[in-house]
Amino acid sequence: MDQLSEVERAEAWFRRRGLPLVVRRRDRGVDLLPRATPSLVFFLLVEPILQILAYVVDRVGALWPGEGRESTGFALVVLGLTVGALVVPPLGGWLVSRSMRRLGDRGQMLVAVGVLAVTVAVLVVEQVTGLHEQPFWVSATVTASSVALLLLLTYLGAGSILAWAARVAVKQVNAVGTLASKALPLLMVVILLSFIAAEVWQLVDPRHMDRARLWGVVGFLVLLGALFLRAVVSDEMRELERQQAAGTVDELRERLAGTPLAAHVRGDVDIGAYPLSRSERFNIALVFFLAQAVQVVFFSLLVFGFFVVFGTIAVTDPLIEAWLTHPPDPAGGRLFGLSIPVPNELIHVSIFLAAFSGLYFAGAAATDPVYRDKFFDPLVADIRVSLAARAAYLARWPAERG
Repeated sequence: MDQLSEVERAEAWFRRRGLPLVVRRRDRGVDLLPRATPSLVFFLLVEPILQILAYVVDRVGALWPGEGRESTGFALVVLGLTVGALVVPPLGGWLVSRSMRRLGDRGQMLVAVGVLAVTVAVLVVEQVTGLHEQPFWVSATVTASSVALLLLLTYLGAGSILAWAARVAVKQVNAVGTLASKALPLLMVVILLSFIAAEVWQLVDPRHMDRARLWGVVGFLVLLGALFLRAVVSDEMRELERQQAAGTVDELRERLAGTPLAAHVRGDVDIGAYPLSRSERFNIALVFFLAQAVQVVFFSLLVFGFFVVFGTIAVTDPLIEAWLTHPPDPAGGRLFGLSIPVPNELIHVSIFLAAFSGLYFAGAAATDPVYRDKFFDPLVADIRVSLAARAAYLARWPAERG
């Protein structure tokens, strides 16, 4: 394998780990259009789905006369389109990305140009069929600006970070069993007492706290959690950089075992000779932050689902009336515009406790030894590998550092 292909292999490894800003600056623009093609496919697929969804929502009265938004058909169509918007575009982008990796440079460029041509063709078809009401030049300007912005974001590495975040999310889906068996039981003792407290139900009673205010409360808790995670990431990054600078070559080899950089660790490498630049520190810290945030989001969703199911089984309408001094809303629950066959009061309590549980989990994962060992330390170890790989990368190609 020649030197250039070794460099490309190492840089592709960094991008797959969500660390594009570690790659030398002059190489970030290489094959920019082919690298942006999966993102173009994503937006090419998501736009018509969202347009159909908007059409259905705007014309619900004509499509389902008499029933409107309460229609089962409307709920199923909206649910199907929403799931499609969440699944089809990412899947299409992933399939294109996977297929392009098997092609040479010429093949990748042909695919990229083809996708760009399809984007222009779709714009023309939408204009001819009247799907876009604005003038053609407006649609063309918006499309051109979107493509230019996409290329800029690809240059900055946004696509690599988002793709990495998607892989982490999929990994967390596979780890739901670990969350349910390790984290949820430890927290249930505390949160379950809040769930059966009348004061909590009264606090988030839909008659006194509408859904907009509830989301405001959730947003405030999310902000607190984000500030806490930022502080934790900052402290951990300083400690990791200190450990990295004080490390030995043997430790570097051990951390890089099984990576493309393992063969490039020289015995005379000065590990502390390459301090992180501001952009590199931001990139690594962002990846660290997002990894924890994905854990918190999935844990919160798990708690929300648990309380909705548990409340449906255990909490009766007379009990809700005893806690709130009024019967539950006869219209039932609604979530994101869809009717759900559970009390709206239960949905409010479940959302509130899920957000609070996420905040608690964010703190416990970084400070409580039981949580930290299972959920936080693996993230720290992953960042430690990335820092070691960066040191080996810059030591192997010092003259080419961007």
